[in-house]
Amino acid sequence: MSKVISVAILINYLDARSEKILISNGSASIDGSKPFKTVLTFLRKNILLLLIFYTASSIPSSATLSDIDADVQYGLNEVYNLKFDDAEKRFIRIQKDYSADPKGYFYESLLYFYKAVATRNEIDYQKFIDLSEGVISKCEDLLDTNPGNYDALYYLGLSKSYRSLLMLSLNKSLLQAASDGNSGYRILSSLVESNPKYFDAYMGLGLYRIAIGFVPEKFRWLLSLIGFKGDIKEGKKYLLIASQKGQFTKIDSKVFLSIFSLNEKEDDDRQSLKLSKELVDEFPGSPFFKILYASILLQYGLMPDAIAVSEDALNINGNSFTNEIKKSAAAIIGSAYFRQNKFSEAIPYFEEFSKYVLPQDRCNVYFFLLGLCYDIDNDRTRAINSYRKVRDNFINERDGELDKLSFRLANQRISEPLNEIEILLIKASNLRESFELDKAIEVYESIMSNGLLQKYRGDDYELRYYFDSGLTYVYKKDDDKALERFRKCISINPVNELWLIPHAYFELGKIYSRKGDSKRSEEMFEKIFDYDDFDFESFLEMRLTNYRNK
Repeated sequence: MSKVISVAILINYLDARSEKILISNGSASIDGSKPFKTVLTFLRKNILLLLIFYTASSIPSSATLSDIDADVQYGLNEVYNLKFDDAEKRFIRIQKDYSADPKGYFYESLLYFYKAVATRNEIDYQKFIDLSEGVISKCEDLLDTNPGNYDALYYLGLSKSYRSLLMLSLNKSLLQAASDGNSGYRILSSLVESNPKYFDAYMGLGLYRIAIGFVPEKFRWLLSLIGFKGDIKEGKKYLLIASQKGQFTKIDSKVFLSIFSLNEKEDDDRQSLKLSKELVDEFPGSPFFKILYASILLQYGLMPDAIAVSEDALNINGNSFTNEIKKSAAAIIGSAYFRQNKFSEAIPYFEEFSKYVLPQDRCNVYFFLLGLCYDIDNDRTRAINSYRKVRDNFINERDGELDKLSFRLANQRISEPLNEIEILLIKASNLRESFELDKAIEVYESIMSNGLLQKYRGDDYELRYYFDSGLTYVYKKDDDKALERFRKCISINPVNELWLIPHAYFELGKIYSRKGDSKRSEEMFEKIFDYDDFDFESFLEMRLTNYRNK
């Protein structure tokens, strides 16, 4: 299913939320563009992250369902457990048994959507397009006969929405993708207006509201011209409705709620962890849900648990998309060992990850981390070989800021190995992300007491030191010390690490908000927009939007 197919993208999205070692290792420049192109680029990058996992749900008691619904849901259960061949046979049989109903046709088409997203194979893409056109035609015929056929309206809206998502994912026609996406959204909107109790439609509407809600404020006026309106809070309410009352969307809505429940790390909000664990308990035979849970465990700093759950996923991995599960599990386990500063133990997993990399994968960060592991282990030859695997042919609309950052940093490391202060900053950052906060502070204090900032003079080192240590105090809930560190950050004039300045203003805004000084908080947040084309700009704006909508 699409959530499994895109799990590597999901992991990168979740990884970026923590900004793990990135803050200790540099920055990347983001090319500017004209406003409308920028909106399309933002949507292309982030709607995919937020929407590409859109699929089906859990299995209610068949006694409460019609025969076709029970059969469809059994097929969807096979999808959740990655039994794609069995599911396809079931959906084709449903078409024969219920030829007038769009469900069997729609869910068969969706299987090829998943395959096309995974493989970027033109044959799978065209197969989905052909099948979805058949679904659209069938639904339109049903609506001509009976305009009140809610199922036909629902699957018509879904088919157009999926066409839009796949075109965005594969860099097909933007105009056609925008047209289909807008049409799908309006169809689902009209459906819930006519029948507010058609609860499955709320998930699609919720995802769109959230995705558009994350678009930076300075571009919202453009979206309003083409009829898009975002509202993160309302989107989450729609997801909650679908998770509680939907027939085919309960589980998927819970998946998205678990993702969108991730807040700033200092918030101690465990809702995301709770929801993802519930999915594992409900579907113990699904390697995808274990991978999702493991990736969220990683964000909460629970490294041994993330490793154990990923290994569980590998143990039950024997159906469709086995290589995707192997790749994702290797990335999580390698990252977990890296964050525990067990660099030698991380190496075989990053190497395993590299065996399954596809041309379209966002993989630079893992090649870069592998290089760091070898560098720290004093194997310079293998380090350089790993750094050289990072790709320079990423497409702005498809690849994220993390890949660009990793590309630049890897090239820096090729020309110059890690020095003493850089290794200590990496280790301290890992301790922080593992919530070994006292140990992290000890490392930062040793950097200062041993005079390393003076030895390795430069505003970039100083800025990285104060920013990283400030984050550690944020996690420790020592706002006074954090405030002191971030104030120092905004007084520094770095050469390469300018991106940390707007990120420091964001942290200052949060601190003032916690202190009850809303005016000063907003002043800090607004200072972010004094900067442009800096590393993780769109991600920071998403974090700010999410923070303001808590």
